Amino acid sequence: MVAVFFCQLPLIAQSVSQPREVTYCELSKNPAEFNHVLVKLTGFVTHGFEDFEIDDPECRTQGFSIWLMYGGTAESNTMYCCPGEASQESRAAPVAVEGITLPLEQDQSFQQFRELLKREPDTTVRTTLVGTFFSGKRQLSGANAFWQGYGHMGCCSLLVIQRVSSYEPHTRSDLDYTAEGGWYEDEGCKWATEQDLGHVSVNNWDGGAQKGIGAQEKAEEGAPWAFTDPRRVAMESLKALYPDRVPVLRRVKNGPARQVFQWNQGKKRTIVVVTRPYWLSLYAKGDAVAWVSTMIKEVGCE
Repeated sequence: MVAVFFCQLPLIAQSVSQPREVTYCELSKNPAEFNHVLVKLTGFVTHGFEDFEIDDPECRTQGFSIWLMYGGTAESNTMYCCPGEASQESRAAPVAVEGITLPLEQDQSFQQFRELLKREPDTTVRTTLVGTFFSGKRQLSGANAFWQGYGHMGCCSLLVIQRVSSYEPHTRSDLDYTAEGGWYEDEGCKWATEQDLGHVSVNNWDGGAQKGIGAQEKAEEGAPWAFTDPRRVAMESLKALYPDRVPVLRRVKNGPARQVFQWNQGKKRTIVVVTRPYWLSLYAKGDAVAWVSTMIKEVGCE
């Protein structure tokens, strides 16, 4: 099912041909201009719990994000609220949005892309998509404007995927392909209260992606330890939060793409997740991707 809050238009079948090539930033500046337009868009697709979106780390936006769904009869296996697509493999009939029936080319590229999302329940994929864009409605909240109507809690504008033109396969063991960037990392408490102190992910609504790109540039320009010393990266990320203290970090998870450090302070602890984000590899001058603190949170264990 699709969350649709608009008047229905006459039924029109669209073909997947002659899309208008557009960037994420162009869409974000004037979503209404592209409403109902077949577009070709390249970005990072993220897929997981309450998440099926496309984003561009270089384009910091406020009040704009794009939810994804498949055209035709294919479901995306995305669990989200109001309503969700649940875990079905297919629909009984081709999807129609705002009265427009939208087909899907289920070719080899689509099948491989879909299998990748199934194989990696929480993941990020560099992808070029062709689909019909729905701007949603512009809502005002104080001085801020938001484009909403589709996806989780009606969060977003919508792109209905009609063709997967290309995608980048996941081939490296030293990169973290997850979309959550440590958000759901286990803090080790049965009952806990959490405070998010810093989150860096490809979803750029909080500017986190720009922080990651900046960290990569800094490493390349004169901080080579960021490529080899994740503990120091974790320590450096805590300096602004605890300027008068020297945290004692204990490594609780050790891997080639993700390491987790913990600082115990009685019943309170600070968790630092340090990863080599896959999406950051697209901004690296070479193969080396810097370690970045992608999640810092304080946890109070009860």
